[in-house]
Amino acid sequence: MDHGLRPESASEAERVRELAKRLGIRFYLKKIDNLSLGPEGLEAAARTARYSALTALAHEASATAVATAHTRTDQAETLLLRLFRGAGPGALAGVRRRRALAPGVELLRPLLDVPRAATEAYCRAQGLDWIDEPHNADPARARTRIRALWSQLLELNPRLEEALAGAAELFAQEDELLNALAQRSANRHPALQRRALLLAANEAGLRPERHHLEAILHLLDRGEGALDIPGGGSAVVKFERRRSPHPPPTEVAIPAPGRYQWGARVLEVAGSSGEGVEVDVTEAPFPWTLRGRRPGDRFRPGGGRTKKIADLLIDAHIPKDLRDELALLADAKGRVFWVEGLRPSAACRSGGVSFRLLPEMKPSDGPLPSRRRHESRSATMDPSEEPR
Repeated sequence: MDHGLRPESASEAERVRELAKRLGIRFYLKKIDNLSLGPEGLEAAARTARYSALTALAHEASATAVATAHTRTDQAETLLLRLFRGAGPGALAGVRRRRALAPGVELLRPLLDVPRAATEAYCRAQGLDWIDEPHNADPARARTRIRALWSQLLELNPRLEEALAGAAELFAQEDELLNALAQRSANRHPALQRRALLLAANEAGLRPERHHLEAILHLLDRGEGALDIPGGGSAVVKFERRRSPHPPPTEVAIPAPGRYQWGARVLEVAGSSGEGVEVDVTEAPFPWTLRGRRPGDRFRPGGGRTKKIADLLIDAHIPKDLRDELALLADAKGRVFWVEGLRPSAACRSGGVSFRLLPEMKPSDGPLPSRRRHESRSATMDPSEEPR
């Protein structure tokens, strides 16, 4: 990956090409042109562009996995950074050993148990030189300042790196458990409530901080209020679980992006990535059909198995009196690719189209403010200032 941020990066890429040739392995190069900087800063912008480019390279190479060289040292530094920021349990899991990079491509970190010093010692023993990224010595970076303090921290615990990496591994296991419990359990324990909100926010492209989650729980108890969430917007709404006085029609045809009425609700489909759920139209082609569920309907939520929708709604603990009011979307071939209240299918991924189904709400006494805000880093979600 050549981020193109330094004049010497092109020559460094050629050094890697020569190394690959000497080792007898295939070499792929991707240069990131016109890096788009946003309010989140250079580090986050470079990371987003890097993983997008790695996905393209994986497809070019017909690879099912991409491995990065993050070490145990990187993991320990990441955990410390997130602790300093007051991170929640999801973020404290640190750099994940494996996760989906794109459909059919997995991201792996096989060196998370290996200290950085060991990788450098191996390179010296094998006569392999390496390039030190000047950016990693920039004192403006919090990670660089942690490295400067590392020798003093080791006085408190000589095995600090091992201890922090081990803690991240435990956090990762507990994070998986909480996710599973939040998806399957109707338990009202606050920890599971927060986790269920995190999962729902993640699917909607939102990045709530810990105080946002507490505020959402308060709103749910109170029934109304206003809230501004990173990655989303703010609005004044009234929550009320009730049967709609205007039953939705049997079905509505959705031939293209636009705004469609469905009973007392509105489906907004945008011809670009935006708020709501994104859809790959090569996987779920138009025309779509917006309708309620029918006997025998089947659906495969992302990461799950194909089952009857009725059974999936039961598994999700959705109250029986609400199930007939939930919406679903089917594609041109009649395949259900989204069901309200369930995890979206694999077709719901970046693909140039997005949609949102607006809930039926009681208008407030005043205006409904709505403002879009750029994504920000979150203390509760994945990842921030990833090592390079």
